[in-house]
Amino acid sequence: MAQQQLLNRETHQAAFPQLNDFQISELANFAECQSFSAGTTLVEAGAKEFNFYVVKSGVLEVIDRSSGEDRTLVIAKERELIGDMANVKGNPATATVIVKEDCEVWVISNEKLKKILGQKSGLSDLILQTFIARCQALKNSDYTGLRVIGTSECRDTFRIQDFLDRNHLIFTWINLNDDHDVQEILDQFEITEADLPVVVSGNQWVLKNPDNEKLAYCLGIKKTLENKLYDLAVIGAGPGGLAAAVYGASEGLDTVILEKEALGGQASCSSKIENYLGFPTGLSGRELACRANIQAQKFGSQFSVPSEVVNLDCQGDRTVLELHDGNKIIARSILIATGVSYRRLPISGIEKYDGVGIYYSATTVEAEICGGQTIVIVGGGNSAGQAAVFMSKHAQEVKLLIRGDNLAKSMSDYLLQRVQTIPNIEIMTHTEVTGVEGEQILETIEITNNQTQSSTKINVCALFIFIGAKPRTDWLPSAIETDAKGYIKTGHEIADSPHWSIERTPFFLETSCRGIFAAGDVRSDSIKRVASAVGEGSMAVKFVHQVIAE
Repeated sequence: MAQQQLLNRETHQAAFPQLNDFQISELANFAECQSFSAGTTLVEAGAKEFNFYVVKSGVLEVIDRSSGEDRTLVIAKERELIGDMANVKGNPATATVIVKEDCEVWVISNEKLKKILGQKSGLSDLILQTFIARCQALKNSDYTGLRVIGTSECRDTFRIQDFLDRNHLIFTWINLNDDHDVQEILDQFEITEADLPVVVSGNQWVLKNPDNEKLAYCLGIKKTLENKLYDLAVIGAGPGGLAAAVYGASEGLDTVILEKEALGGQASCSSKIENYLGFPTGLSGRELACRANIQAQKFGSQFSVPSEVVNLDCQGDRTVLELHDGNKIIARSILIATGVSYRRLPISGIEKYDGVGIYYSATTVEAEICGGQTIVIVGGGNSAGQAAVFMSKHAQEVKLLIRGDNLAKSMSDYLLQRVQTIPNIEIMTHTEVTGVEGEQILETIEITNNQTQSSTKINVCALFIFIGAKPRTDWLPSAIETDAKGYIKTGHEIADSPHWSIERTPFFLETSCRGIFAAGDVRSDSIKRVASAVGEGSMAVKFVHQVIAE
């Protein structure tokens, strides 16, 4: 072929399976066979309603238009699938599909696709494995995805990048300071530097410095929720909330997940989790969250991101949740899995550098900003250790600061040994950050030895902070009891609570309000591990069934 394809079949074999006769016959029970002539557009990139296809005969061309030009992703022929994860998640179409040669195709609606995923185990595995492989293939190719245009000195540029990355959307950052060809794009959409940052989708649309909610609506990851009574509303999409979403929906509960920021919670900020059962080579928090999200949606869970719950009102056998936009969700049971947030350093003016030098996660977004420079990480726990290991592959020098004298007190042994053997990581004990400086971005920090009180200034491009956490419970009503640190009390801790007014003993994860449960890091006396959060989220579903049956 004269036309070069962005996705190479030999390199990405798993992304392009050919269905056998049995698989075709099973799919045909859910499909309608239709014929199309050459030149017909079956799917338009960005479309919010589109079908899933299987080629019966003929040839289809899948085209990427996200760069502003037409580029062939792949040519699809007989017995091949046309679709990707957007079909499962209900997101806008990733690419345009055009009939290259007259064809017959099996046409499957997204509603029928969900039935296949739920009822046909073999087909479900094949389709999902294909979609996951295609997503990875796109990331490894020259696929542009969304274009984010801005500068490294702009905190909104970082906010948008962080939101897209944590919600598993492919994008390309165009740094106005480095890319001299970007002016052509700005002129095309009549964008001035005052409009930056902007998000561009092919030649279709441009958003000028959108807030996360507007961006989410445009990209289809935030959807209008149905006005009905849900069986289970999960607040928070960290490991605990995602586990509840998977088990709740798979066991027939009408489940909705409301997440304030991004899928995966704090775990999604972990570059590599190596002590999670069943993954001996480790996996990133982002990958764990992405796969759990796919599982939950496969079974029918509904997600709304970003959706912040600002109030909770217990009304007998149901609870009303009020969202930040004024909308309300009514559910028979609630799981609070809001997790925790990292604490800030008590330094005057530090908030000025949020997103432009001060960071609370270490992912590929931050790595791209900090490549080849000096960074400082504050904290002695596993999150700090994982960040140090990951960033050591990108930064020239990593300084890991702890207030005490020994990392072994707070960091897992396997991680500590790794940190100690990486040559460009320097562990600085008895050391604290006492000042930050910079014009538009962070440039210098002051560090002080807390034994000698001697201080020095060092030039850095970034300061990563992992110094403990506080629970996200300040929005809860007083009827849901918390301990002195703000963590939610459950089970035996609230058995004698004046707010507990029914005869039976509270279930293990139940709060002081009947039918409202807590799981994961937000719960008092929890283990504060990904595996335990997943276990609690799964366990909560059993208690939800019992409450609904009462």
